[in-house]
Amino acid sequence: MSLESQMKLSPQSTKSRIAEALKNIINGMPIFRYVAFDKIRLYTSDFNDSEIPAAQFIDVSEQITHERSRVQRRWSISLEVIHKATENEYISQKDMWNLEYQIARQIWKNPNLGIPGVVHCQYTANSTDLHLLEPFYMLRMDFDVVYYEHLVSDC
Repeated sequence: MSLESQMKLSPQSTKSRIAEALKNIINGMPIFRYVAFDKIRLYTSDFNDSEIPAAQFIDVSEQITHERSRVQRRWSISLEVIHKATENEYISQKDMWNLEYQIARQIWKNPNLGIPGVVHCQYTANSTDLHLLEPFYMLRMDFDVVYYEHLVSDC
């Protein structure tokens, strides 16, 4: 049996459900034209103008605490937003702050993302950059998703 066939038979991980939920939240915001979790682009030149503003989630790291038959996971994720000024659209620091606020409101509307086992998302940091890669403007939002998963099979 192929790995792909085996994966279809096994249940989806909580991490996969979290990634899908976060992607759906951002996809639901009409401003974004490109949203990704697993196909990260490293350079602003990798984006077509038709894909801007773009959002991509970056898997940073995960801390695990073993608690008998389950584990508590603290998954650190960064959301990177790429925006671009044009002849017709000027982007200010205030615009980026307002966008960060709107994104946070959407993600934390339901702090456990409606997923069993997820305790909550914890917002840890953010930063904006308007000057490094002009005409591109960047916003990064860092947060942790705290959740539990069974480590052993259900009895």
